[in-house]
Amino acid sequence: MLEESLLEKLKQHAEYFPKREQAILLCLHEVQNHYGHIPEFALEEVAKILDLPLNHVENVVSFYDMFDRGEPARHRIRVCVSVVCHLMNKDKLIRALKELLNIDFGQVTKDGRFKLLAVQCLGACSEAPFFMVDEDAYKFENKEKLNEVLSRYA
Repeated sequence: MLEESLLEKLKQHAEYFPKREQAILLCLHEVQNHYGHIPEFALEEVAKILDLPLNHVENVVSFYDMFDRGEPARHRIRVCVSVVCHLMNKDKLIRALKELLNIDFGQVTKDGRFKLLAVQCLGACSEAPFFMVDEDAYKFENKEKLNEVLSRYA
């Protein structure tokens, strides 16, 4: 069961749009921001609020890489692994992240601080290789600068 404050926000989003289902992305973002990921029970609640089949909500969550159903972390690091980032040496970024965090893609650091995720495109090809920490965007320069960026996130 969702907490009352979150439930009220989701209902407000649903009522804002002419068709309830138009609020699906906004509602899913609210849930993820609240819990750090999207728990299974929340999918059912969102489906009820928006009057949608559960499998539709599950499909939306599966389609967008911004949503995470796995183990939560305080911060999500999304690394672009598209062709452009590959050509611009994304492997250096990935090696540096794995060394600094001591985790692989899909894993969470022991302290629960970071989760590392591979995504197909973050829409910043001119900045390749590119990564995001939560909603903050960064161009990878070197391991030292990366460490400096990560140290900003408690």
